[in-house]
Amino acid sequence: MKSKAFKEILSLCLPYKGELMANFLLNVLNAVLSLFTFLSVVPFLYILFKVEGQRPSTASYSAWSKIESVLNDYIAQHGQVSALLLMCGVIVTLAFLKNASNYLALLRIAKVRTAISRDLRGALYEKVLRLSVAFYSNEKKGDLISRMTNDLMEIEFSVIGALEALLKAPIMLVFSLITLFVISWQLTLFALIFLPLSGWLISKIAKSLKNAAKRGKGSLGELIAMIEETLTGMKVIKVFNAEPHFADKFKDENQGYFKLMHRLYKREYLSSPMSEFISLCVISILLYVGGGIVINGNMSGALLIGYLVVFSQVIQPARALSEAIFKISKGAASLERVNEIMYAPESVQDQPDAQAMAAFEDSITFQNVSFAYQENTVLHQINFSIQKGETIALVGPSGSGKSTIASLLVRLMDPTAGEILIDGQPLSSLKLKSWREQVGVVTQDSILFNETIANNIALGSEEWDVERLHSAARSANAMEFIEQSPGSWEFNVGDGGSKLSGGQKQRLCIARAIYRNPPLLILDEATSALDTQSEQVVQNAIENMMQNRTSLVIAHRLSTVQRASRIIVLDQGKIVQMGTHEALMQEEGLYKTLVELQELP
Repeated sequence: MKSKAFKEILSLCLPYKGELMANFLLNVLNAVLSLFTFLSVVPFLYILFKVEGQRPSTASYSAWSKIESVLNDYIAQHGQVSALLLMCGVIVTLAFLKNASNYLALLRIAKVRTAISRDLRGALYEKVLRLSVAFYSNEKKGDLISRMTNDLMEIEFSVIGALEALLKAPIMLVFSLITLFVISWQLTLFALIFLPLSGWLISKIAKSLKNAAKRGKGSLGELIAMIEETLTGMKVIKVFNAEPHFADKFKDENQGYFKLMHRLYKREYLSSPMSEFISLCVISILLYVGGGIVINGNMSGALLIGYLVVFSQVIQPARALSEAIFKISKGAASLERVNEIMYAPESVQDQPDAQAMAAFEDSITFQNVSFAYQENTVLHQINFSIQKGETIALVGPSGSGKSTIASLLVRLMDPTAGEILIDGQPLSSLKLKSWREQVGVVTQDSILFNETIANNIALGSEEWDVERLHSAARSANAMEFIEQSPGSWEFNVGDGGSKLSGGQKQRLCIARAIYRNPPLLILDEATSALDTQSEQVVQNAIENMMQNRTSLVIAHRLSTVQRASRIIVLDQGKIVQMGTHEALMQEEGLYKTLVELQELP
């Protein structure tokens, strides 16, 4: 795992340092109780079964001799059966306290784990909301969904899940190793020789695991992107009998993902048996070496058994640490994918000295504005002004840059050159929220959310204003169908407004723009996707909305823009004509050609 990713996890832990400290103290208590529980086997063997053997020559002998003396006195007074019962009671009590402390420690880390996961998910979602629209034009929606769901789950179960082992295992290892050194430092040094070898093997597998995990997550993102694309275009797929093509394409992607994940799990599942095999090899060697020490009379058999019992408790946290390394290596791939979003540059944001805008007073000016998506230039040196109260229409062929101008004006993106002035101030010097409160937008795509009619109209408002809701619905010619809907204002419109017709959805979008009561309206092909009857109703709603407002209208159907104050004609990202409908019809140019093609009078 890269140090940057590790530091990020630590930074996420900082708000919960109290819980982590409690977990640490409980883990220390658990480690001490564990050692006492397992070491109780030594006096048990010494006293109850009278195991014969050479007295240990280690520094631990005085401690064991005191325990032996106390138990000998107890046996002399109460007998061996009573001493056996006492030992069993001590073991049960220690086991209860040990497991209770372990449970409480796990409760503490569970809170930290779930809280960090919640914080990371929330931070990622807020980042997604802050990123500019240009970011999403280069990303697949399905892959972004995969990063926000599957990759976050992998981080929780792998990286954050490894916190338990990282916080507990080192404590257990330290206490166990200290005890082992006290019992026999020679045997312990001999055992430690094998640690670098096992560490090297684990690191090699962990590195390959991370690379395989990253490829697997990328492949899963492609799969989800394809599923999302299929669900979105299901009607088209069926109409064109394209099911076999998509099925074959998905089969290939699915098979590729299968191969990657199979390879990943082969490496991941190798960690546990490899750690266990190495551990058993070390224990076998210690049995041989320790047995020789006992035979030579330098250690009692009972103490060797106690040593091996304690050493067996070193194996478990050592394995837990090795598995944590594997988990972190696997989860680091997901963390890197999430960080590609978390650390993506926010190209559109408030400047440090940005000023709040009180109201739109005078004019909007595009001054030598150019814009490019990466190397593809969309707008070239655009210059025009909109006076307050004017209706400006943008017309031109598809791809001429009309919608890009609208996006720049709402500041979904920033120009790559030039600037937009609002009442003489650069748009970039105004606070985003205060500027967008001045703007209402109706687009060609009727974007509604899986909410009630009232919530869709009052989008972005903390509470409904019933009078404004009714006024906006009436202006948008939407009141009739709203009142006829089951539940009226509480009627849920479904996913993307699927329970409504195209005209109804568009009228709700218009009502949403009116509800905000903005001084500036942007209408981007607001009626082009509607049938003739719906278009007439929606057009009447639009005309109601445009009264006493500054409007920027984008339209392919030129009949809707003839009464505009000025018409700006765009072609290949450049302004080629500008004027009223009557003036432009007097010229031989693109506008007249477009009008004649649509057979307008």
